[in-house]
Parts: sequence; C-alpha cells; structure tokens
Amino acid sequence: MTRARSARLAAAVVIAFILQAALGGDLAVAGIRPNLALTTLSVACIFVGPVTGALLGFLCGLLEASFAALFVGSYLVTRSVAGWAVGALEERVFRDNLVFAAITTFLVSLLAEVAFFLFAPQPDARAFALATVGAAAYNGMLAVPVYLLVRRSAGVR
Repeated sequence: MTRARSARLAAAVVIAFILQAALGGDLAVAGIRPNLALTTLSVACIFVGPVTGALLGFLCGLLEASFAALFVGSYLVTRSVAGWAVGALEERVFRDNLVFAAITTFLVSLLAEVAFFLFAPQPDARAFALATVGAAAYNGMLAVPVYLLVRRSAGVR
C-alpha cells in the first residue's frame, strides 16, 4: 500500500466527519442519525492493513472526541480498535467486496457503540440500544455509496 492511498483514505475520514458535523441532523430518519465518520472508517479500513486501520481509527476517534468534548479516551480506543479489526480482516479474510463492506460496517458500528457504552455508560440503556441498532443499520446501508466513493478515491482497481 502506498502513502498516497493512506493519505487519500485519511482525507476521506476527515471529509466524512466534516459532513457528519455539518449535515448529521439533516440526515436523521425517525430520529436515527448515521455516523458518516464511522461508516467511512470501516469502509476505508477494508483497503489497508491493521496498523494503518488503527491509525485511521485514531484519527476518526480524535475528530469525534474533539466535537463531543466528552469521553475522549472512549472515542479514541473504540475507533482505533474498530479500524485495527477491519484492517486485520482485510489482511486475513477478504479483499474488497461491496456486500461484505455493508455487513462489516453494520457490525463495526454495533461493536464500536457497544464498546463505547462499556467505557461510558449512558443513562437510558434501552434508548441507547435502540439508537445504536438503528444507526448501525443506517450505516450499513450508507456503506454502499461510501464504498463506491472510497474505492474510487483510493485508487483501487
């Protein structure tokens, strides 16, 4: 993998975070908001190994933590682990695949938010669980267009 590809994928994560911060509320459906940064992270890590995936996850966690200004360590750890895990899958299990990207994004979204909940329990666990499952499903659906954009921008043939 080249540095140029890593830089493009890092830029994709940053752009996704900016879009999430600017448009996240407008993208809500029935009160469920997608996490564009986490979706882009999980798709981007399909094209890298575990180390670069962890670095992209750290970047994503840093951006999300700077916006939330709470639970900084939780965002950094959960996003870094998510990036590392998808990067490790890329190296051992699969290469790029649209269907698997959608499934992976759904699962990564679920696992990252469950891990976040373990680090920073929320007052209403039931509402958090419903919002997490809804957001994970939304992220999984958004993974399809994100995958196509990221794949093209990463220069994968």
